[in-house]
Amino acid sequence: MTPFKKICFFLEYLLFRIAAFLIRLIPLRVSYKIANIASVFAVRILGIRRKIMLDNLRLAFGDEKREEELLIIAEASMRNLLKIGLEFIRTPDVTMNPDKYIEPPDMKAILEAVEKKGGFIAIVSHFGNWEWLAIPIKKHSLFCHAVGRPLKNPYLYQYIRGMRETANLQNIDKAGAVRASIQVLKQSGILAVLIDQHESQGAVWVDFFGHKASTSTLPAMLALKYEYPVLPAFFYRDKSGLSKIQYGPLFPLIKTGDLKADLLANTQQYVSKIEEEVRKRPGDWLWAHRRWREPKKRNVNPCKVNGSSS
Repeated sequence: MTPFKKICFFLEYLLFRIAAFLIRLIPLRVSYKIANIASVFAVRILGIRRKIMLDNLRLAFGDEKREEELLIIAEASMRNLLKIGLEFIRTPDVTMNPDKYIEPPDMKAILEAVEKKGGFIAIVSHFGNWEWLAIPIKKHSLFCHAVGRPLKNPYLYQYIRGMRETANLQNIDKAGAVRASIQVLKQSGILAVLIDQHESQGAVWVDFFGHKASTSTLPAMLALKYEYPVLPAFFYRDKSGLSKIQYGPLFPLIKTGDLKADLLANTQQYVSKIEEEVRKRPGDWLWAHRRWREPKKRNVNPCKVNGSSS
């Protein structure tokens, strides 16, 4: 890294910290109102990610919804993204006082998974505030890990990584993720996998809103090979002011002996559950990322996860 680049990164980090400090001075409910206004301005006036969101929404809903309805969902999706940022910078306070922000969740599915194997896999999506999903289980001495790519700005990455660790979310680097993931599970940890993003390696093409989407086979592979339980986790904001988190129920393990077919079937049920929740609250999902892409001509090997053989 050049000295000039290092200075630019540090200034970017400094500006972010100043902005975060100032935003924390504003009550969260007031911040939400600002996000409501800013989301409309960002989408309708500035057009930030509007084309990508509307293209994705048209692909997903077709003729089910009018163009104006799609635009309203796009605004809600941008609003959700802004609220995640406003919430994320308050993470230290939330972890100190979780019941002030999050309604204590039903732990039945979590405890069932722990009883079965110790470690388990949580299917996570870009729905609601996925950054806060592991906060309520920390008091039960349950610790979560997730695979993530580092940011280009090392100062900002270190700060965000520290905030995630405060939120009971340890980062697993993309390089060597499979081995690290197995180690987490063997140590009775929780492996959270964001499964609703395009995966170029170790993937299968499953149906998502009626269209093929390349999806990681990591959760299905680990479940099939080691029989670790798998459950979904979703975050919902509530009008009462308290957010809600739903863990589970556990997915049934589909195991016929045909590895490729089983990888596809298990991954499909994970993605279908995400679609089910997104259809209920489409504005809570991140429509601004390129979920659907054209399959490449070369065959994708689903038995090879993220570049490492099983």
